[in-house]
Amino acid sequence: MTTPEPPRPGDVAPYVEDDRAATLADVRGLRRWLAVTAVWAIAATALGVFALIEANKNDDAAKSRSAGELTRVQRDLNNRIDDLESRIDELPTSDDLRKLENRVNDVEDAADKARTNVKDVQSSVDDLTKRVDELEQQQQQQTETSTTTTP
Repeated sequence: MTTPEPPRPGDVAPYVEDDRAATLADVRGLRRWLAVTAVWAIAATALGVFALIEANKNDDAAKSRSAGELTRVQRDLNNRIDDLESRIDELPTSDDLRKLENRVNDVEDAADKARTNVKDVQSSVDDLTKRVDELEQQQQQQTETSTTTTP
């Protein structure tokens, strides 16, 4: 058998586990720390559960708030769509527009005829005015000649 070498200067002594038995005070201290740790663990778990429940309540409140907002927006959009549909129903149809176009064309034709008639009447009035002027001149000339011949 070989003998172990003696430690040299600067060497660290090897770790030797304490072979002593635990005392009653050591066990009580350990039990106390385990109880404190258990209380902390229970408190942390309770806080986590409480936070999770509150988060779910907030999510439920947010969901119900969002659902209410969505319902309001949908109702508003339905009202606007109904308004647009009623306005579209009041618009004239293509048949109505065709009838209106025919009436406008008839009025334009009548206006053209009236314009032509006005031109004809104007021409007749001009002709009559000219004839009246000629007759007045003739009559004036006859009056002048008849007044000059009688002493």
